[in-house]
Parts: sequence; structure tokens; C-alpha cells
Amino acid sequence: MQQIQQNYRSGDLDVVDVPIPALRDGGVLVANAYSLISTGTERNTVTTAKKSLVGKARSRPDLVRQVFKVAKREGLLETYRMVRNKLDTPIPLGYSCAGYVVGVAEDVDGYRIGDRVACAGTGYASHSEVVFAPRHLVAAVPDSVPLEAAAYTTLGAIALQGVRQADVSLGDRIAVIGLGLLGQLTVQILKAAGCKVLAVDLADDLVELARKGGADLALNRSADIERAAEVFSEGWGVDRVIVTASTRSSDPIELAGAISREKGVVVVVGNVNMDVPRETYYRKELDLRLSRSYGPGRYDRRYEERGIDYPLPYVRWTEGRNLAAFLGLLADGSLDLNLLTSHRFAFHEAEQAYQLVTGENPERSVGILLRYQAAQETPAEIVRRAAKPLESAPGDRVGVSFVGAGSFAQNFLLPKLAGAAMRNVVTSTGLAAKSVAEKFGFAGADTDPTVAFSDEGTQAVFIATRHDSHAALAVSALRAGKYVFVEKPLALNPEQLADVEQAVQDVGSGRLMVGFNRRFAPAAQVVRDALKDRTGPLSMHYRINAGQLPREHWLYDPVVGGGRILGEACHFVDFALFLVEERITRVFASALPGPQPENVAMTLEFADGSVATIHYMANGDRSLSKEWIEIFCDGRTIQIDDFASATQFAHQRRARMRIDGKGRGYTEELAAFLSAVRAGGAVPIPESDSIHVMRACFAALESLRTGEAHGLE
Repeated sequence: MQQIQQNYRSGDLDVVDVPIPALRDGGVLVANAYSLISTGTERNTVTTAKKSLVGKARSRPDLVRQVFKVAKREGLLETYRMVRNKLDTPIPLGYSCAGYVVGVAEDVDGYRIGDRVACAGTGYASHSEVVFAPRHLVAAVPDSVPLEAAAYTTLGAIALQGVRQADVSLGDRIAVIGLGLLGQLTVQILKAAGCKVLAVDLADDLVELARKGGADLALNRSADIERAAEVFSEGWGVDRVIVTASTRSSDPIELAGAISREKGVVVVVGNVNMDVPRETYYRKELDLRLSRSYGPGRYDRRYEERGIDYPLPYVRWTEGRNLAAFLGLLADGSLDLNLLTSHRFAFHEAEQAYQLVTGENPERSVGILLRYQAAQETPAEIVRRAAKPLESAPGDRVGVSFVGAGSFAQNFLLPKLAGAAMRNVVTSTGLAAKSVAEKFGFAGADTDPTVAFSDEGTQAVFIATRHDSHAALAVSALRAGKYVFVEKPLALNPEQLADVEQAVQDVGSGRLMVGFNRRFAPAAQVVRDALKDRTGPLSMHYRINAGQLPREHWLYDPVVGGGRILGEACHFVDFALFLVEERITRVFASALPGPQPENVAMTLEFADGSVATIHYMANGDRSLSKEWIEIFCDGRTIQIDDFASATQFAHQRRARMRIDGKGRGYTEELAAFLSAVRAGGAVPIPESDSIHVMRACFAALESLRTGEAHGLE
């Protein structure tokens, strides 16, 4: 299929051939009939991408600050590679479309093949022949609504949510400042709600368009708006102001305050500078509100990705219900979108459409629609077009396929596999698969994992997806006869772990390895060698200064990420197991109060009497080194500082331990794994170790729940 992409480094915009997106749980595949270009949002995205690197930095100083923080922690070279990978990742454009359902996940009710639907969401409702969208970002299109009009649904829901935030009533006097596409939709929705509307913009043609769309009074900003608003509101000031403009100026906010009545409401929907004049807003005691996109549920992964709805009696208008409500207005004939559609282009003419967006073509545009041909194909042709078989890999190089290739894989795994034959890369979106394939030299790109599992030229499959799919994909790859490298964690619950263990028993051990890289770090190897001759048990303290993640981060989702103990702390449990070389017999854990355990102290007791204490902390200062380890045994102490150095204290002397190289072991880990695959031998980390580590982590969670130590069998 074809999709529009933009290269964020160069700014180039292209229509490219990519694999069809995967049909994932909780959603549907849709063959687009129309998609709408958002002239405001997409203009910002496209023009930013076309800027120089300095221009990009000036437009996003928040991201520049993040880069400096990462550089302090990871070093300049590693940070440069991360930034380069980010810039080279293509951007999918578009977030509002409509078409025909061509695939329905088994856990989705209410949709069938052939249904007409509208889709919403960046990364989902893209300018693409086929899209995947989760159930709450999809709405059925009434029979009386043309798909051309339904393509406006996302923008309509944004406008509708702004009106809801304004809490308007029948007969209210409402001002709308900014009459682009979003403002025009807002004007029409307000009129449908029985409001009197004053519309304001800098452009005469947009003012005239708002007048045709029903505005009771439409004026150019150059007019005396304050006097007009006073007359319009019978001397009181307008009841509500909805700001839909897009500008770096604070003029819309200032004007909104000036024309509002006392105790009025100002709602900001557009992207404007918010230098609020305190005196005006204070004196009138104005209520300043922001409208967040389509409505409640936006940016909530549980709602958007997992399909967990908000109960209607408590949250009447979610983003999904706003989508449906806008389509209802179209079905009732309350809105006239023919007024707003200024241009229509065939999908292959997208470059011409974006010349209007960027201003290369100075012709005025409002609503720009792209028209597709894909919906004319049969569902079977759209959902699956067979991938071409790959040619055999030359020489004795190990054939490698990747399932999942996000930022971690691109920054820490793929750059270190130069000696392998890159076969297939599989991601959930075709655009990402194509991009990674081109960047790292994969022969094939797809969205179906079975392509990697069935490829005869693939000896090893790397699994770097989100955590909830690790176990199932590892089992499938093992049963397909592949060596498997799976990023931690191996499983998120005992049931998944049991499935993996059964697969290992069925196919034989020595073919599955978890990405516990710390044990391969040069410092780790030196320290373990130094402990080989110990005669007594050891005591180890491992402090991790993990840092806080955004609360909406997928790792916190117990279903998808599993939390930080399973998702990250398993690394450090494995390292303790690696040094002690004995089985863990008992685990006790305690945590600071919080929504989820992420400031945790874990005590591991081992069969030989050794004890390891792991302090995994997210509430510290990031300027402190990330990892610090101290080991005490036989009258000596060894310290490891962030795997960059190791020091031994013995016989009242301090000696720097010689380490051949620095780092956390990614390069050495992958070299050891590929060497085992090439030789047909056992992987360097026994499956029994990885399974034991996960059981210890499950025991830690159980200890947190009960407040008691938990034993391991």
C-alpha cells in the first residue's frame, strides 16, 4: 500500500510503498476513501521539519533541554546516535479519515467487514491507503453521511470539545477568534446549538466564509471588535469566547479578555501564545479553560489502546462519543461542510496538496481532502498482499530477523549487528518497518511476525516489542525452530512464564536468551573473575538511580509494561544471580508509597547464604550516576561505578581494577549470542537462569502485596 511520510531531518515529503499495518487486538483495519489535511496542525509539522537543525532547535527548546540531559547521562556519542535515529525516523502525517472496514480484531464487537467508519488519531488515521485504529478512535458513519464529509470527524470532534468546554446554553452570545478550519467548524456547531455567534479573523475571505456558515456577526480584526462585541451582547460583554486561532501572538487572549462579560469563560482550542493580561482577567474574574483535543480519553493509553471506556453516567462525552456526536450533526443536516472543502486531490497528487499547506502555492485553502482508490479493492487484496520470498543470505553470516524495532532496538541492538545478514524487520506499522529496513539494511519489511518465523534464511529472531507480547512471540519463534533473543522481561505473569518453559522443554534448551546485558559488561566479567576464589558468602548492595518516567509511560501499564520491577529491575536481579552463582531461595521487598512500586528495596537470599540488596529508586537526582554496586566478602570490598570503573579494597589497599573497555555489555552480549547461533551451540545465558530471575521478580511483587518474605522453590 501507499502512505505519505515526511523525513524530519530533510523535510522531504513523499508518497511511499509500505507494508499494510498489522491488525492488532482492540481495533480494526480501514481502507481509506478520504482523509482530511489539517491545515493548522500539519502546517506546523511540515514547516518545522523543513527547517534547518538550528531552526528545529529554536522551535522546540524543550527537546533541546532533553538532549542535554541525556548527553550528561549517556555521553555525547551515544546521544548523537539517538538524536540521529530520531531525526531519520519518518513522520506519518494526518489524523482524520474515513473509509471501509477491511479487518476486525477478534476482541472487537460492533463492526463488520464493509462497514463505513471514520477514524481519528495521530499515528492511526494517517494519510494512507489502509490504517489501523483502536475501537475508541473509530465511529460508525450514518448511511446519510457521505464519506467525504465523515473525513472531517476528527477536526469536528476537536471543535465540539471546545464548545463543550465553553459550557454554552441556548441563546448565549459567543465569540470565536480565529476562523481557520477549526474556527469555521466551531461557528457552525455553535449555531446548531442555538447560540448567537460573533466571528473574528485577520482574513476577509475567512470572515466571509464564517458569515456564510451562519455567524450572526463576522468581522475583520482590524475593526473595532470591542465596540462591536458590546453592541452584539447588549452592553454586557459576550458570555463565552472560544479561541481557535494559531499564532505566536497573545492578541487573541488579550482580545478575549477585553470582550468578555464579568465572570465569563475563555476557552483556548488553538495554538496561541498565552501571555494572559492579569488585570483584565482578574478584574472580570474570568474563567480560562483549555480544551484538550477530542475530549476525555485523549492521551489515556488505557482508553485509546486498551479500549477501557469511561462509564457514561460519570463521563458523558468521551472522545469516542464526541466523534459519534459530530457524525450525528452531519446526519441531521446541521452542518454544511461543502462550504469548507476548498480543494480535493487524488491521493497520488498529495505533493500538490501540501504546496497549499506550506504556502508554496499561495492560493487560499481551508478544507483539503485526499481521495483514495484502495477501497475499490476486495478486502482480501487489501488486508494481505503476500511478501516476496527473500533470497538466501550469502556466506556463513547468521540470518537475523527483528520483531519490534523501536528506539531501544535502533539505539542499542541494531547498530551492533553489522556482521549479521539482516533478513526481515517486523513492526506494527508499515512505515516504521520500511524505515528501519532501509536504515539498517534489512532485506524485507513487514507487519506480520510469521514472516520472520517462517523465513528459512533466518536463524535467529530478536524480539524487542512491548513487554506484554514477549512471551508469546518467544514461544512462536522457538517452535518455528529459531534461536531467540528476547529483550527483558521474559514474561509478565506466571502463566506466560509457564508457556515459555514448556516451549523450552519441547524444543530443547540452549536456544532462548534474554537480553540481560549487564553480566556481559567488561567490568562485570573482571569482578566475577575476582570473586571466583571466594570461600564465604557475599553481601552485595546494588543502587539504581533510575529516574522518574512520565506518568503516562506505557511501562507503568500493568497489562502492557508490567511496571518497573518486572520491566527493569529484573536486570539487577539477574546480575546478582550472575555474581553469586547460586539459586535465590527467598525474596523480601518493600516500597515507598506511590501509585505503583518504583522506589523499591529488594532483599535476595541465596542458597549459599549470600545476600543481595537492590535499591531501585526513581525519586533521586539524575546528576548522580545511574548504577553503583558494592560487594563485600572474605575481608575485601569491590565497587563498580556505572560499569565504567571497578575498584577493589583488600589488605588495607585500594586498587583500580583493569577493565578492557567500558559500557553495559550490549556489544559483548550480542557477539556472544551470534557466536552461539553460528556454532549451533547453547546460548550464553541458560534459560533456567532467565526463568529463575522472573520467578524472583514475581516473588518480589508478592512480597510487596503481603508484606512478608516470599520463598522460591
